[in-house]
Amino acid sequence: MSVNNHGLPSRVPAIAEIGRLLGDPAVADTDKYAALQLLVQDHADLDEVEAQSALWAIAQLGAGHEQAEQARKALLTCAPQWLQMRDTALPFMDCYQALFGPQKADEASAVFAQLEMQALQDAELAERLAQLR
Repeated sequence: MSVNNHGLPSRVPAIAEIGRLLGDPAVADTDKYAALQLLVQDHADLDEVEAQSALWAIAQLGAGHEQAEQARKALLTCAPQWLQMRDTALPFMDCYQALFGPQKADEASAVFAQLEMQALQDAELAERLAQLR
């Protein structure tokens, strides 16, 4: 059994299962919402690898899904905490673009301010940010 940065059993397998549920069209929207809420509820306790897994899981809803608005809210709720971690900016961008598309949403302005500060030290992130409208 692998452990996370807190010395506890890793939640990556459980988060991967949440991602599978979120992406499964046969799963009821109420169940998807409950699974998404579990990620939001525990987001501050996740280590970096678990946060990257959670970003992937949230992205499974995609922009065209009925629960996409809930996924967007979940992402923006968790972003300030997760973006404090060293290697989560690019996985965040992947998830953001899966949910919002290639534009900067007004409700994400605080998150983008945080990302732009990080981009001063990360050329790949700066390039990804420049691609957004």
